[in-house]
Amino acid sequence: MIKAANRPRVVFDCNVLLQAAASDNGPSAKALRLLEEGRIDVYLSRAVLKELRNVMQYPSVRAKLPSLNDKLIEQFINRLLFRGVLVHKVPHVFDLPRAKQDEPYIDLASAAKADYLVSRDNDLLFLATDHSLTQSSSVDASTPFTSSTQWHSSPL
Repeated sequence: MIKAANRPRVVFDCNVLLQAAASDNGPSAKALRLLEEGRIDVYLSRAVLKELRNVMQYPSVRAKLPSLNDKLIEQFINRLLFRGVLVHKVPHVFDLPRAKQDEPYIDLASAAKADYLVSRDNDLLFLATDHSLTQSSSVDASTPFTSSTQWHSSPL
C-alpha cells in the first residue's frame, strides 16, 4: 500500500462515478477500485454528491441502467463516503460559462489540490487541451506523478 502522503489526490466527475456504479467490470469501476486498494485518495464535495444522486434518479438513466436501484445507489454513495475524503468548504474558483454544471468539479479539484481530475466530459477535456495540460489515457497509481494536475480521458 502507498503511504497516504504519497497517494495521488483524485476527483472523479459524475459520469465516471455513474459508470462505476453501473458496472463492476468497466474502466470507471477499475479506477474506483484504486481507492478501495488504498492506492489513491478520492475527494468529494456536497455538490458532487448532490449531482450524482440527482443524475442517478433521472428516468432516462434508470431506463438505460436497470440494475441501478435505490439500494445500489445508497450502497455506492456510502462506499464513496467511507473511503473518500469529503471536503466541506469548496470555494468557487473558476467560471466555465459553456458548462456551469462542471464548475463544482474544477472547484473541488482546486480545493483538494488534486493531482487528477478524471473525466470523459468534453467541456472538462476541452480545458485540458485549451490550457496545454497533460491528457492521458490511463491511470497507474504505482507511477510517481510529475505534474501538479493531469486530466484523464477514457479509457482508464
